[in-house]
Amino acid sequence: MILNVFPSDSGDQRLVLARESDGNGSTLVLRQESRSPHVGWFVQSRIAIEPNQVAALKMTLTSNLVKEALPADETPAVLSFRSAMAG
Repeated sequence: MILNVFPSDSGDQRLVLARESDGNGSTLVLRQESRSPHVGWFVQSRIAIEPNQVAALKMTLTSNLVKEALPADETPAVLSFRSAMAG
């Protein structure tokens, strides 16, 4: 079940927050997807978010602490992860 889609500027890449179910319950996952005109949307990489990580992730994303910790003229560093290791 797709919970939210975060499109990119390019239009052929997106992040998808989804709940995947199996016989043992459900898992929250973040998927990097690409679009092909011949295939449609397909998953490039997938990260499972464990139940004990959900609350901390939500708190981090909704917190104003990150904005307050940085000076106004300083942008946060962006870490790049190779997709082969992500999924």
